Amino acid sequence: MEIEQSLRLPQVIAITGLSRSEIYRRIQAGLFPKQTRKSHRVSVWRSSEIKAYQEAVFGA
Repeated sequence: MEIEQSLRLPQVIAITGLSRSEIYRRIQAGLFPKQTRKSHRVSVWRSSEIKAYQEAVFGA
């Protein structure tokens, strides 16, 4: 069983290869997992959701 990690935007960019603007564009279109707010200035994504996105889109 994998431990759930919280990923910050730079990590999500590095993993997916998408730009910041493309990530937010896809979130608005419902094509990318939404981030979770941890505080006023901190947003994170669940690593499992990013992994599921990659598998669905890229077959990774």
